[in-house]
Amino acid sequence: MRLEEWTSPVGKRRVLARLDPHERRRYDRAAAVAFPAPRLGPAVFGSPSRTQSMAIERRRWRSAVRARVVGASRILISDVEACYPSIGERAIRMAATSSGGDPAPLLRALRTYRDIGGQGIPLGPTGSALIADVVLALADDAARTAGCAPVRWVDDVVFAGDRDAVARASRAWREALIELGLREHDGKRTTDAIRVLGSPETVSGRGIMRGT
Repeated sequence: MRLEEWTSPVGKRRVLARLDPHERRRYDRAAAVAFPAPRLGPAVFGSPSRTQSMAIERRRWRSAVRARVVGASRILISDVEACYPSIGERAIRMAATSSGGDPAPLLRALRTYRDIGGQGIPLGPTGSALIADVVLALADDAARTAGCAPVRWVDDVVFAGDRDAVARASRAWREALIELGLREHDGKRTTDAIRVLGSPETVSGRGIMRGT
């Protein structure tokens, strides 16, 4: 395993983890053991662990968000700060308990990544997308129980609906993140109206994928 610096098309610097085929298989198997029955809501999009056609996934995302925002009295968009680097042992254990899995093999597999300077879970492998989805599903569940489940693209979320329900749900989502050892990105939280949704690859400064 090795780490490589990478700059995204929008100028964000990231550290990618490169796994050889054996390491990748071991990591993916460990993630599957930790989360044998992942519980994800119907409004979760963008994971390469489940998606073969990102073009179709983008259309599904836009459709889901548009359906939510029609007639909504409140629209709130946000995301998780440093999502992958923040996912640690506590979050993995909580998500594995929810999924009925064993986190021990995954935690062992992650030691190699952390030994070479990585934080949280590695960016790049599809197994990490599964881990992040299952962890964030716990925050989704908390928001749903509070009255308004988010529409989520990886860690970018949209809450839309009744003003009070959105307020309760976004607060529950934020508190659930804290319990998991993560936190909301305060600088990307906004209640601006979403006018036209575009490609999820076009990331605005407010953390939601939209076009012009």
